[in-house]
This record gives sequence, C-alpha cells and structure tokens, in this order.
Amino acid sequence: MKLAPLHFLLLATCCWLACSPGRKARSGDDPLARLLAGLRADSLVTSILHDPGYEIQIIYTQINRDASGRPHFSTFRHQVDSTRYFYPASMVKLPLALLALEKINYLQHSGYPRLTRETSYRLDSLRPFQHTYATEQTAPGGRPSIAHDIRQIFTVSDNAAANHLFEFLGLEAINESLQEKGYTRTGMVHRLSAPGRDNRYASPIAFYNQSSTIFKEGERFDDHPYSNPQTGLQKGRAYYSGDSLVQKPFDFSEKNWFALSDMERMLRAVIFPEAMPVASRFRLRDDDYPFLWHYMGIFPRECDYPRYDTATYYDGYAKFFLFGDRQNRQDGAVRVFNKIGEAYGTLTDVAYIADFEQKVEFILAATILCNADGVFNDDQYDYEAIGLPFLAKLGRAVYQYELKRERKVQPDLSKFRAALSQ
Repeated sequence: MKLAPLHFLLLATCCWLACSPGRKARSGDDPLARLLAGLRADSLVTSILHDPGYEIQIIYTQINRDASGRPHFSTFRHQVDSTRYFYPASMVKLPLALLALEKINYLQHSGYPRLTRETSYRLDSLRPFQHTYATEQTAPGGRPSIAHDIRQIFTVSDNAAANHLFEFLGLEAINESLQEKGYTRTGMVHRLSAPGRDNRYASPIAFYNQSSTIFKEGERFDDHPYSNPQTGLQKGRAYYSGDSLVQKPFDFSEKNWFALSDMERMLRAVIFPEAMPVASRFRLRDDDYPFLWHYMGIFPRECDYPRYDTATYYDGYAKFFLFGDRQNRQDGAVRVFNKIGEAYGTLTDVAYIADFEQKVEFILAATILCNADGVFNDDQYDYEAIGLPFLAKLGRAVYQYELKRERKVQPDLSKFRAALSQ
C-alpha cells in the first residue's frame, strides 16, 4: 500500500495566531552582540569569533509573555545565513521524529484507530542492503515502537532509531512534507551511518498487537533527483576515502541539509505550537507534546527505557549549551529541551532553555565547525578543545543575561516541568 503525501495542513494560512513571529533587533538594540563582545575577554572565544573558518552561526530568541501568558519573540542573529551550508548531522532526527508522530496520527484518523506511537512494529527485508528488525531488548516488551525510537533519538541521539523512522516515512514523504510546511532550506537524502545503503528504498513495515496486524505498508521507492540548494558545499583542503588521503576539498553536495533558521523555527513548532503559523506546525496530538518535551528535557540517567550508563552518557552528553564541557552531575534546576548534531567536525545545538525557579526561558541555536586541520573524515576534530567549550560558554553567558533581564510578566512554565516527571 502506498500512502499519498501527508497533506495535513492549511497551506494557504499564513497568519500568526495572536503571537508575533519574532521581531528583528532595532539598531543599537542587540543583546547578542553585547554578549559576544563581553565574551571576548575569553581568549578561546576571541580566537573563534575572529576566525571565519569556524563558520559560526547563532540565533538567540528572547521570550516575553503578555498578560494572557502568550509568548512574543524578539530574535537576534550572528552571522546567520540560511543559504550557507553546514553539515546538520543528527539534527535531522528532529523532523524525523515529528513527521513520524504526524504520520501515526494521520493513519489513526484514516482507518487505523488502534495504531498509536506505542504500537509494536516489524521491519522486513527484501534486498541485500535491508535488514529485518523485530525485537528490541531495550524497549518495553522487547519490541520496537515509534515511541521507543523517539526516546532514543532525543535522549542520546541514537542513529539506528532515526533510521527506523526513515524506513517508516520514506524519502518522498519526508521531503515533500517539509517543503509544504515551509522548511524550504531543509532536505534529507540519506540515512545516518549507513554506508552502502540505497536510500531510495524504504523497507516494508508492519504494526501489530498480540492478536493481529494493525497496519502494514510495502516497500516504497523514490528516485526523485534531490539537489542540495545550499552554498559552500566544498569544505576543507583534504579528506579520507577509506585509508587514502585525497588532496581536495570534501564534497557535501549529496549530504542532508538543514539551515539553522529552519531548525530554530521547527523547535518553536514543538515548544510553542500555538505561536506558529498553522502551515508550519506538525499535526500532533495534545499528548504528543509532553511526550516530546519529556525526552527532549531529561538527562540520560533519567530515561526509563532504555537505561543508560552514566559513565558514558553523563548529564551534558547531549546538552552542549550550559553543560557540554562538563561531565559532572547537574542538579536539574535548569533544563535544556533540545536536539544536537555532531559529525564531520560540526557541532550544532538548538534548545529551549528554562529555569523553573527563576522563571527564565529563552531559545538558543548555534553551530560551529571544529576542524582546524581542514581534513575531513579522519575523526580528528576539535570538539573537546574548541566546540564544546564555546557552546557551553555561549549558553551560560545568555543564561546569566536572562537571569537579570526584566520581565513584565513571569512565565508559567508548569507544563514543561510537569512533562519532565511524567
């Protein structure tokens, strides 16, 4: 059975629902510029800000509530260019998770009412590069589900879990839906860490309960010639192909793409769906949101399924802002609801950060290329020395500024706090 593209949304509707999309800074009114100027006292930060080779982009969004509690946004940018390419790595797992939930909900309302995100599924294999996947020891009941894939995606950024969602969705549905929602600088053309895989094919999948099959879908094929629209697709001076060093720039033209501006808007669609245009939202159930917030906001040690070893998956493991340069246990007073990306020397974090006691909230998104020697695919990147310290210091600087920033109306953050303990 081949599903039609997921036309859920009222694409002609471009109005905002009572909330502003985020005004640009007035001349002379740019706290991000002031924050970065203040960070120049740090020699590491100074060297990074002065070197265009780090390809930094930053988006900082202030959130102010009106008397009714509705959020209004003021957005400030540093070197943001939605056409300039950086490798998004695991950031593509964010739209995969949202589109997978959306498809579940679409099917549930289209003749499969017993299908939920917790329903067990099985992937079948028809070709040498496909694999059968029917058991998952870390999942409740020992069987895969879309919910379990999403848990792993946000808690520790698991690649295999993301690839399962790729199978469920298929190449065509992923890209058509993102374009329809207005994420025009986003495209996914390959799985993660799956060399030799023909990404045009999506495996057969079946959802079932103890007594019967609930829904099944055959193999899907999409040979549409997707073209990466971004600029700056040739990077560095050399790269490794197997054991051989190739003395020319690495070509990213056949890699996934995802502009930072699209990432930040997509995060808003998860955290503040009511403040986004109808056409940019994802068709989620009311209970999908706290489910997402929970796994976006917890530390790996707080995950129920799977259980993670804290020696490897420490609190800052997938929380680059604030905690990324530290491996100590955090007290949980400040929470980071986020998604990160890390590959080919590029670190990216897009986060909604909340302090429930101090009533502080803001959105921060940033990316940095940490590859001083200009050689790609050698696993010799400057994450620990450059990228993680920079992102952590940036996050802490914005957080300290937000602690002092005057708010006319304190935000009610109780729904996010409650989601963490569900």
